[in-house]
Formats: sequence, C-alpha cells, structure tokens
Amino acid sequence: MRPGPRRVPGGWGIFLAGAILVYGLPAVASAAAVVATDDAGRIVRLPGVPSRVVSLAPGETEIVFALGRGDHLVAVNEWSDFPPEALALPRVRGIRPSLEQMVALRPDLILYVGGMGDLVTQFEVQGLPVLVLAPRTLEDVYRGIGLLGAVLGASERARAIARDMRGRVAAVRARVAGARRPRAFYEVDGTDPVRPFTAGPGTFIHELLELAGAENVAAGAPGAWPQISLEQILKADPEIIILGDAVAVNNPQTPEMVRRRPGWEQVTAVRQRAIHAVDGNLVSRPGPRLVEGLEALARLLHPDRFP
Repeated sequence: MRPGPRRVPGGWGIFLAGAILVYGLPAVASAAAVVATDDAGRIVRLPGVPSRVVSLAPGETEIVFALGRGDHLVAVNEWSDFPPEALALPRVRGIRPSLEQMVALRPDLILYVGGMGDLVTQFEVQGLPVLVLAPRTLEDVYRGIGLLGAVLGASERARAIARDMRGRVAAVRARVAGARRPRAFYEVDGTDPVRPFTAGPGTFIHELLELAGAENVAAGAPGAWPQISLEQILKADPEIIILGDAVAVNNPQTPEMVRRRPGWEQVTAVRQRAIHAVDGNLVSRPGPRLVEGLEALARLLHPDRFP
C-alpha cells in the first residue's frame, strides 16, 4: 500500500505499512498495528490488538468487560470485583504490583491509572506496554471508553456505551432541573473522622454531585481530594451527608458512626438524620456504571423527582 493521506472518521490519517496514525483521535487499530495516545500524553504502539491484558484498576476492568473483551484479560488487580466474572481471574496484589509477577503474566498490554511514573518505566524496560487512563471529568471517562474500544477492536461497542451514558446523564439533568440544590458533603474516606477526605473540584465525583442537583460543600476546596476539618464542616453545614466509604475495604463508615463523631451533632444533616450510605464503587470507578452512581445520588438528593 502506497503511503498517503486518507480520510478516516473524525480526522485525517496517514497509512504506513498497514498501520494508521490518526490525528484528532485517541487510538486507531488495524490488522497490523495499534497506535494510541493515552491520558498521560504517551504514544503507545502495539503490534496488533492485544489479547493478553492485565488491568490494574477496577474501572478499567469494568470497561473491558463492558466492551465484550473480558476474555482478553489474563489478570486483574485485587479490587476488581465487577462483573462477577472478574473474580475468577488471577489477582495482582497491592498498589505497586510485583514486577516479577507482571513479567510472568506475559501481558501484551497493561492498563494503568497513573500516579507512579517510575512503575510505568519499570514495566516498559521489561518490554511490557502500558496504557494510562487518568480521567478527571465525565468527558474524560467517555474518551477512555472510546480509547479502550479502539485499542481492543471494539469501537462500535464503545460508542454505544458512551451514547447510553450520555442519554442517562441528560435524563437526570432534566429531572433535577429547577430543583433547589441542597448542600451536600460526600465522604470519600472517613478513616480519620476528624479530617475525612472528600471530592473537590477537578474530579468526576464533584461533577456527578452537581449533575445530581447538589451543592458540593467542597466546591471551593484548593485540591481535588481535600481533607476537610470539623470546623470546615460546621461552617459549610451540609444538609445531606453521603457516605461513599460505606463499602470501603478498610474502615467502612455507617450513618450511626457519623452520628457518634464528637461535634458532628451540630451539623444539620446529622440533626435531621440525613446521612446516607451509597455504593461508592458506582461513584468512584470511572466506567460505564458511573451513570448508576449518578442516578443513585439524584434519588437521594431529590426523591420527589424520582418516584
């Protein structure tokens, strides 16, 4: 095939030796090669569609299964528990998995969430390709689904998933339109009840809270995952507390535990017993089930709009 420009959906590409390099698209696969740009801005080149994939994040595991490519997974990290089929796969333990274990698995692609560039470098030195997904917004999540769909040869399925998600998000937005927005505190990690972690600006959890019709009391926080003190809680005085750590592996929190926290009895949400536990996995994992998390939040915040 002679090199030259060709029109492809969404952009222009150059065909070279059977591979397609596309400008304006996250990834393109052909019978010969896959070239992708991940969320870290890295160009990832694969000789073909990967068939031995290791997922080091639950959200990425869920996306792979939703794309119908669960049979491409040879291992997942220890927190990947959905769908049930993921539980039958070999487990990669810890936040920093053993390099020896990863090499022994012989993956032709590792799905990674970022944050530890040195680990990515170690994998690549061993000849293990790594694709980093690090979404901060819903649009990033849609893009990540499209990226994995292109890499795994399931672009049409990826587009259908994103289309369904967008439709359900729009439906929630329409239902809560014009409703009063209660002040809400979303707890990510209450291991330290004096200074629990929450979701601030620049996170898709914050975006979900706003889409669900809440006023996130951490909207003005200086970082994405701030710790918030009792003094700050009292000043913000949330009308509803949502416990995303109710299903946490370590130190899961319950409404009763929050009610017993010293000083919290002054908070409106505590006085009115408006403390709710949610499945934080639906809200914190950047995958297709985020829309279920959004719908659950909206029902808690505006039960009158969701009969």
